[in-house]
Amino acid sequence: MNISTLKDIKNASINVCFIQGNRQVSNKNVKSKTASIDKYGILVPLMYVKGTKAVKDGCSLMTSDGKPIPSEEADKYIVIVDGQHRYSAIEKSVSDEEIYLFESYAKASTKELLAEANVEVEKWKGEDYIAGATLAKPENELLQFANSLSLRGFPISTISLILCWDKHKFTSKKLSKLMKGETVNIEYNFERARTFLDAMSNFTDKFVAKNYAINVVIDLSSEMGYKPVCEALSKISETTIQRIEGITGEENVKSFLKDAINKELGK
Repeated sequence: MNISTLKDIKNASINVCFIQGNRQVSNKNVKSKTASIDKYGILVPLMYVKGTKAVKDGCSLMTSDGKPIPSEEADKYIVIVDGQHRYSAIEKSVSDEEIYLFESYAKASTKELLAEANVEVEKWKGEDYIAGATLAKPENELLQFANSLSLRGFPISTISLILCWDKHKFTSKKLSKLMKGETVNIEYNFERARTFLDAMSNFTDKFVAKNYAINVVIDLSSEMGYKPVCEALSKISETTIQRIEGITGEENVKSFLKDAINKELGK
């Protein structure tokens, strides 16, 4: 394993970058890394691949502050695949001579390296798995849809309920397998998901993300189907919506929402 300093890399007119769509850098995580590095230094070198390899493997590059890098300039960069939080913590506070990096010697693709290195080094949240799987399978319509909901602040459990009518079908474990190139079967229904989301368009995303509404709709749909339930949901007045969103306690919210839907259903 060849370990270089950032100074060595820069002296070769090479810069450091990240991959678009990879796990978003968390300010909280960066602060934690900064505190550790200030006290102990960099305990583990950062792992990278050459920019040309990343582009060849289907990745798009960006600077550490999120600016896109043209693929034709990939030869001017190395790409951090394990350590972007550490790099964000040290790039302005540690000298280039003290920042150590090594090139990955694995034969895996860049996307596989991201999936394996990030998951194994630090536990991901649901939104990280969604972003990672979408990066690995950008052509996958299900992942694109799920990622759009994740970016709106919906947790993976709520996304699973909306897409699959079951919180156990769209999971981090299945997304991890997808990222590694394994075949995974996920049953979902786009039409039903869109119908629900359209019916909830007057509610705030913060409320929808809590999954109270989707659970109520699933419950009522078992008797009469999702279409009439969602149609009734869409007719709830703005005043009633404000009251619902102002109620505290999950069971209280679900009970009030169910009553409001049943009222629109004429029950």
